[in-house]
Amino acid sequence: MISEIFSIQNPWRKNTNYSLNLKSRNILNVLIQNMENELILGLIGSRQVGKSSIIFLLIEQLLKDKINPANIFYFNLDDLKLHELFTSIPDFLNFLGNDKEQKYVFIDEIQRLDSPGLFLKEIFDLNRKIKFIYSGSSQLEIKTKTREHLVGRARIFQINRLSFKEYLDFASPITKMDALQQMLIFGSYPAVAKETDSLEKKLRLRDIYQSYIQKDLTDFLQLDKVDGFNKMLVILANQTGDLLNVHSLSNSLALNRNEIDRYLNILEHTFICSKIYPYYRNYSKEITKTPKLYFLDSGLRNYILNQFQPFKQRQDIGKLFENFYYTELRANDFYNFNKVNFWRTTNQTEIDFIVQTENGVEAIEIKWEKEQTPKSFQTIREYYPEVQTRVVTHKEFTGN
Repeated sequence: MISEIFSIQNPWRKNTNYSLNLKSRNILNVLIQNMENELILGLIGSRQVGKSSIIFLLIEQLLKDKINPANIFYFNLDDLKLHELFTSIPDFLNFLGNDKEQKYVFIDEIQRLDSPGLFLKEIFDLNRKIKFIYSGSSQLEIKTKTREHLVGRARIFQINRLSFKEYLDFASPITKMDALQQMLIFGSYPAVAKETDSLEKKLRLRDIYQSYIQKDLTDFLQLDKVDGFNKMLVILANQTGDLLNVHSLSNSLALNRNEIDRYLNILEHTFICSKIYPYYRNYSKEITKTPKLYFLDSGLRNYILNQFQPFKQRQDIGKLFENFYYTELRANDFYNFNKVNFWRTTNQTEIDFIVQTENGVEAIEIKWEKEQTPKSFQTIREYYPEVQTRVVTHKEFTGN
């Protein structure tokens, strides 16, 4: 049975010209470079973000590089019958065969295993010629099941939703303005981007959200107050890009602070939301602790609020564009080297993003249309003369 399932999951073994005709992703070249080292590669990210497609793109690249298909192994652990193969390391190594040739082993949805970290560690420490690449949808679940086992043995990459440039490719043919508007309203999951009908985009978002609630929250985390969690999501969606007031959330939802903190932690580690923190050097008037929160997909944010009004009818375009730009800042920072903060003083002088890179520190203010220099730039230069400043409008993406 295992051999039959494996054969179905690995069609390129019988047809070396096999192609899934997949769209490429910007992170692909970085991953290809990391195929050359001995480290285990981990691909983590939201459900439906394209992790499996990236695995298939890597397999196609191996085939293009004339790697023997017999040395490429793909296992999708959503099929429970394959789990038996991962209960015995000798049996698994025997399944891979000749250990003198380099093997490439792709494991999709590795969190399905009971002890994936220990399994990978024990094989990695044998120093066999095996390159492991795995994917997982829940960072909380993967951390729980890998813990210290993969420290120093794995390099982890977060797979994000589509960047603006990727969206143009996935939704082609499309104008830049239409692409930006669609991303702000429907988000940038690959499956959503490919749909041309608004209703189908909404249905895709509904499926993604319901799968998240069922698989991540109910099945794995066994969250017993899903209603409270959903109500918190509505509040957070309305406050996108605002200061995160945990005390206010606790009062509004009649939940204690520990529960709110747990829910926020879940949202971050299941790739729904992301917090950023203030940039400061302990000047007396700077806010130093309270974070801001952004959604990692505007479409999910709008689904939670049931707000899919046409672009010109929206009152939240500023929030959506700021949220979009935050995801763009993350999109091509594949090694997570850059640090993104915001700046705010006690008298509410604020700059949307402070981005620290190897080239220095840049203060970025996000405006949909207005390009004039904000007064906050003058204020931050008084605190930090070395900071560069920039205003970003939609023209950076649309050109007009």
